[in-house]
Amino acid sequence: MSKKEEKDPSPYMNIYLGDLKTPWVGYCSSVGKKPGAALREAIEKQLAGLQTDKIKAVFESVEEIQHEAKKRFEIMLTNSEREALAIRAKEENTSGRQFVIDALRAALTHEPQLSMKEIEILGESNFQLLAVGRNLNQIARRLNEGKYEPVTVERIAELRKIIDAHVQKASDSIRANIERWNLK
Repeated sequence: MSKKEEKDPSPYMNIYLGDLKTPWVGYCSSVGKKPGAALREAIEKQLAGLQTDKIKAVFESVEEIQHEAKKRFEIMLTNSEREALAIRAKEENTSGRQFVIDALRAALTHEPQLSMKEIEILGESNFQLLAVGRNLNQIARRLNEGKYEPVTVERIAELRKIIDAHVQKASDSIRANIERWNLK
């Protein structure tokens, strides 16, 4: 940073865009924004991304979090908020405390905080998907060996059922994770 920048308390900035100015103005016009406002928005997004990266760095390792020293943090809730928290925690088969921690981590990292049930569902789903892969490998191996492997409608239907079950389990888990944080 130059000495002039250090001393300049002005909130304004001059910027030379050169041959970028015409396409920038055209883009801003197409999205209905003034060039300065759009530039400010782009800068804000970049700076917010830096903050998100810093927050994510705090949570780099689950093991680190689990073994990190904890400090007490108290929040005050109304009776209706406590009741709603208890209901939601019970629905998720977790404690109110853990529900709040998961909600906080999800908000800070913008990443899912899966429940044990969801982890089990995704594990089973992956197991089923691996079974599909093994079946396809067996068919491919036989074809590569020059052996005729009859691909029947029944066999395809069986693989399709496994794939559909996988997709349904994964979709249910994703939906449950998204809905967990939508308070009514």
